[in-house]
Amino acid sequence: MKLSVIITTYNRADLLEQLLNDLSAQFVMLSPSEEMEIETFIVDNNSSDNTSSVVYKFIEDNRLRIKYISEEQQGISAARNKAIKEAKGSLLAFIHDDVSLDEDWLREVFKIADTCMDHEIGIYGGRSIPLWEDTLPDWLNIEAPYAVAQEAFSGHSYGDEEKFYPFDSEFGSAKFPSGVNFLVRREIFNNCGDFRTDLGANAAGGFGTHDDYEFFEYLSTINVPMLYVPQCIVFHPVSPGTLTMQNIRKWYFKAGRSLYWIAHTDRLKREAPEFVGLSEDEKSFFPEFSKNHINAVPIYLNLKIVFLLFEILYSLILFDKKKVNYLSFELSKILGAINAAELISQKTRSKKFSFKDRIKKKTIDLDGVPDEESPAEQGGEKASVEVD
Repeated sequence: MKLSVIITTYNRADLLEQLLNDLSAQFVMLSPSEEMEIETFIVDNNSSDNTSSVVYKFIEDNRLRIKYISEEQQGISAARNKAIKEAKGSLLAFIHDDVSLDEDWLREVFKIADTCMDHEIGIYGGRSIPLWEDTLPDWLNIEAPYAVAQEAFSGHSYGDEEKFYPFDSEFGSAKFPSGVNFLVRREIFNNCGDFRTDLGANAAGGFGTHDDYEFFEYLSTINVPMLYVPQCIVFHPVSPGTLTMQNIRKWYFKAGRSLYWIAHTDRLKREAPEFVGLSEDEKSFFPEFSKNHINAVPIYLNLKIVFLLFEILYSLILFDKKKVNYLSFELSKILGAINAAELISQKTRSKKFSFKDRIKKKTIDLDGVPDEESPAEQGGEKASVEVD
């Protein structure tokens, strides 16, 4: 099997039906030999609508080869991991259940599946273009320097040229692929593991974003090549109801919280980077003492809040509405990081007592001979959080 198309779904029967129509129309354009090399997984994540009837109708009436499975653990990562275990393709293609496909999506993805074993590329990031269902509100800015992040609208469109991540373009910077539309070689999962289930939409931990970001960031540390493939295009609808400042602020809050949580719960057990939540340009402005914590929150995050409030006030005086909106989103992101810092502290305090840990803290070995002073006692003990 060359290609496994994986769609996880939850209570979006109407949108899923449209997506399956797109996929079915493109499937019949392939040759019979190509059709035999493609399987499609629909992973139902506890839907309570008519998702099952929609899927069974396609199984009966279309040539599209669908495998319909369910995953009881709520969350997109758990659903994806279920499909990964059953998929047979050399290349696994992941798309959201609410997108529509460009007319050549399946053909382009199959081309990559047909040749991916000839290249040392592990991840392919497709393009996701927002479909605006209405005119954009006046407050929404999508152009630099105060643009709302594309990811807030599930967008990922950085030009027409193939490039290796990370890269800069006239449409912004792309660090990693988007979880809306990406392709992964089978052996990546075999050798590197699956998605973390404490992240992503409807995850039990409440961290509703950046499950894909964490996976790609982890792979980048072991130098897995990732390529932007703009010819693999999906369109993501953006309903007018989501285009509110409140919703955008919520997305930034969740993004800040997830990124801080990811940095401090690293699957490779690495130390968190200094000044998590700040840009590279901002880090030089914060002194060493600001890394210390007050009530579990690093001082620099509180200082960042103060600076942002002053910037917002100054921008209001200048009637610079675009900058005020941009800064308000950045403020939400820092507030999300502060929330994550508090959650990490709570998790650390609630950790069950361990006699082994107590021995380590007292720097006493099992023979009763004191060890040398530990790094924790030299510079203050650092809390660590492990994620199952």
